[in-house]
Amino acid sequence: YVEALASVAVEAPELCPRYTAQVIRGVKIGPSPAWMKQLLEKVGMRSINNVVDVTNYILLETGHPLHAFDYNLVKGHRIIVRRAQNGELYQAIDDSPHELTDEMLVIADAERAVALAGIMGGKNSEINAATTDVLLEAASFNPANIRRTSKRLGLASESSYRFERGTDIAGLAWASQRAAALKQDLAGGQVARGMIDVLAKPIVKRAVSCRY
Repeated sequence: YVEALASVAVEAPELCPRYTAQVIRGVKIGPSPAWMKQLLEKVGMRSINNVVDVTNYILLETGHPLHAFDYNLVKGHRIIVRRAQNGELYQAIDDSPHELTDEMLVIADAERAVALAGIMGGKNSEINAATTDVLLEAASFNPANIRRTSKRLGLASESSYRFERGTDIAGLAWASQRAAALKQDLAGGQVARGMIDVLAKPIVKRAVSCRY
């Protein structure tokens, strides 16, 4: 069960109303199949590897951004969604350094920030050739906060573009399950049973009446 492999604490629910995590163990990093490479390249995305490409493919398929961490680089196998500390230093996957403020939201492990929430993952926890286990994030973030952080840091991504405009808080769990299954198909490994799902408040479904 995934609860025995990782834990999630959301300390800023007003900025992250929902955070889910899954774990896939025993993956083998390698190139993506030709069909996926070609599809990503046609829409201007660079193929990286079979695990990372799946998150980009699901982004296109569902409209919901996902992020994959190297499970073994997440200290304590613990995820803490918190506000950054004033002056906290962060290095993004693209090697760009940033100084953060407490108005910004980070995904941290037991020791340090491993992702800038909704914008870009950290260099210290990215999927690499030696990765064998993956922690898969699917979350919902406050659009205005993502937009402010992105503009202030001059850091934008396919993920921030979508989070700034709002994403489907109810549909993210399906997107995560779809991604985990596809990662297992393309990279092997085993998806741990269950999903960690931290929800700030119940999702209220609304009924809409339509006339023919």
